[in-house]
Amino acid sequence: MGVKTETFVLLSLLIVGGGHSTPVTWSDRIALQEQGQVGQPSASGPYETSWELVNVSGLVSGSYHDAWVIYPSGTEASDKTFPLLSFAHGKDAGGTALKPSYTTILEAAASFGFVIIAPRSCPEHYCTNFYKDQLQCITAAKEGLASTGLESVDWSKSVGIFGHSMGGAATMISAGKDGYDIAAAFFLHPYYTVHAEDIKVPAVHGTGSSDQICPAEEVKNGFDANPFYPKVFAEIEGATHLEPNSSGGRNKHRWDAYVPRLFMCHLNGDSDACDLIYGSTSDSLCYTDIEMTDCEVSVGGTGDRNDWA
Repeated sequence: MGVKTETFVLLSLLIVGGGHSTPVTWSDRIALQEQGQVGQPSASGPYETSWELVNVSGLVSGSYHDAWVIYPSGTEASDKTFPLLSFAHGKDAGGTALKPSYTTILEAAASFGFVIIAPRSCPEHYCTNFYKDQLQCITAAKEGLASTGLESVDWSKSVGIFGHSMGGAATMISAGKDGYDIAAAFFLHPYYTVHAEDIKVPAVHGTGSSDQICPAEEVKNGFDANPFYPKVFAEIEGATHLEPNSSGGRNKHRWDAYVPRLFMCHLNGDSDACDLIYGSTSDSLCYTDIEMTDCEVSVGGTGDRNDWA
């Protein structure tokens, strides 16, 4: 077990010395619902966002050798710097399909003050080395890609990574790699979880009870195999595999508010954001009015698992 030395005070209190938080129980959640105290945090941050396509050398997954950069823009973002996130798309959702497939979740995350780089490589089929492109984008950005958006990256802060489906599996591999200053990872309906035992950063394992492509039980297996704390398993009731995607009438974008909060917590040291991921406030992930089939928070040490189901 371990955490970066920059880890915020809240989690230090939970982890150091084998501490653990108050158990999250189903009865607690029901009580909050009955009192009308359960809600959801906003999925829209204070910044406008812009998109920019940049060339990236060294990508290995074929066809496209570029990436979208989504970044805070407008008057509010002027003269400010922001942490970098690297996003990995799902199978058959690269190339020209990436932007329409993920506009909603990427713009939501960027609006909270993050620069996101998302490789368009691997437009079709399954690419087992796609994680290399996710990591190469971090390296290329730091080495100075010509990009308006990347000029506003704050390199004094760590990097976050997230991905969906094939990209969720790629992100899981990336989360075990050293040398990229990665501080947190969000796995959205990851396709494979065979590298979960190598994870070295705090992570959220997100899935849905109606995901028939990457079944929830497989994602749960990855959560159980993940040795690093803190970690969260969240299974949204009725969510399909395409919950993170922009298109489709059944996609309710229920992850959009929580993806940026994980990174606000671990990259920015925002204690309120930490509460929304790991805590028991009325709009925290395991207490929100988003119906959950299962939601577990593990912070490490004696009695480390706190769950309801």
